[in-house]
Amino acid sequence: MSLPSRLRAALTVAVLAAAPAAYADEIARGAVVRVEDGAAYVNLGQARGVATGAPIRFKRPIALRHPVTRKVVEDWLPIGGATITAVGDQLTRVVVSAELAAQLRPGDIAEIYVERAAPAPPPPPTPVADPTPVPVVPAPTAEVLALWTSLAGQPLDARIAAWEGWLAGHATSPYAETVRGDLAVLEAARDQLAPPRRPSELATATPLDHAAPTLADRGRAIPLVFVSGAHPPTSAWLHYRTIGDATYHRELLVRDHDRYLRGEIPAATVIAPGVEYFVEATTATGAQATAYATPREPATVAIAAPPLTDAFGGERHRTRLSLATTYLDFATFDHRAGDHRDRAQLTEADVLYRIGPTLYGVRVGFGQFTGTGGRKDAAWTPTSPAPTVGFTYGYAEAELHADADGTMLGAALRLISGVGDDGFGMGIQGKVRIGDPDASNLSLSAGTTAEVGFLSELRFETSPRPPIAVAMAVGVTDQPGAGDLGVRVSTELGWRARPWFVPTARVSWQGRSAAHAGLGAGLAMVFDW
Repeated sequence: MSLPSRLRAALTVAVLAAAPAAYADEIARGAVVRVEDGAAYVNLGQARGVATGAPIRFKRPIALRHPVTRKVVEDWLPIGGATITAVGDQLTRVVVSAELAAQLRPGDIAEIYVERAAPAPPPPPTPVADPTPVPVVPAPTAEVLALWTSLAGQPLDARIAAWEGWLAGHATSPYAETVRGDLAVLEAARDQLAPPRRPSELATATPLDHAAPTLADRGRAIPLVFVSGAHPPTSAWLHYRTIGDATYHRELLVRDHDRYLRGEIPAATVIAPGVEYFVEATTATGAQATAYATPREPATVAIAAPPLTDAFGGERHRTRLSLATTYLDFATFDHRAGDHRDRAQLTEADVLYRIGPTLYGVRVGFGQFTGTGGRKDAAWTPTSPAPTVGFTYGYAEAELHADADGTMLGAALRLISGVGDDGFGMGIQGKVRIGDPDASNLSLSAGTTAEVGFLSELRFETSPRPPIAVAMAVGVTDQPGAGDLGVRVSTELGWRARPWFVPTARVSWQGRSAAHAGLGAGLAMVFDW
């Protein structure tokens, strides 16, 4: 935001008028250079007029953005004070309390009051009349400037409380974004100076009146209103979580007139079996206390479990259709004399239906596998032809998901049955996954099917630059026909051409030995709706 030149001039006059008068005595300013054994060492000495027994104060430099001009302003936070213990030529030693020693660190500002003889005051400047009228500062701007000026030199907790209180009543102000950024800087500084208290350690404040709901609809935000008494808090935070979660989330309550505080529990948190919440209030001095319910005994809202029909509702991107075909050649680079054919082709089509957070989805599909060879050193002849494998099958799969401290875990089991050259056959495949199946994840699968053989694969999927998706995999197999062991390394590249359509290309290298290896390729199409 840029201000007109006249408004900038008015702001400058206001700031200069609020500045304190200069003193004749000097404030010697230095820096903490070392803290050890309960003492702080400052780079000020006798050459600056420092004397034993003089008071000293410590500050933490901090950079904030001015709420109006948005320019970076160098500011400071008070840390504490002490008395000088010993003075040298270049260094001063200050014995400090254990609490202050824990907060100090090299680079902190140290200021010492040094008495000087007052110089004769300079003659007052001759005023020069300025015909330019002084513009009127808008009321919202004047209000935030007045608060900014009043907080100079105030303790850290008082600053945080004041700006939180301002935000509670001015969430849509054009200056709110800058204030939120400064609040993040101030809160980080508070965490450095003193570790934040857990909610269970908070005291109890004057309670807020509140008509607590007891039942809510799944997936809908829960609006909450609190009424303060004759002495409302400067600011208040709503802490909420889904029942069973380890930690609370928080949201600054918005002030509505003088006595009402409003907030809501987001829809994403409102799931069965319910949600719980409490309110933490902050006074003008920065003291924090619970004002409604407590972390140990929170207010509870029950959420009814969704009916089974909801799991098969009309939400978008529940259904995924996949069509894929892959060709693998294990003998592309086998230039030995004779026929060393060794290849396989797999075609599959399946449908995944996503159900919920625990039972993630069910998948059904069918496929056809054909293969020839399977041996690394065999040379096929008309009298000893290469063995062939053909297997047509269907499969069903169920996948479960769980959340472990914010990490998504999945496990799937697939049952396979079909008909091959030797008649009816069955197979099984299992898979475990770490990460979001629609984002970055790592999975390990292993399975075996009659006549076809087994395949185990480690696979990594990610999306480094949407709409591009990449997958890399390495596997061990004896396909086709339970032949010799081979290794397959593949990579895939997908492109979300439409929100509902992702074509994918795959290339691979596979081999059973250094001499018996080849290339593979595949194509897939995925449809989401």
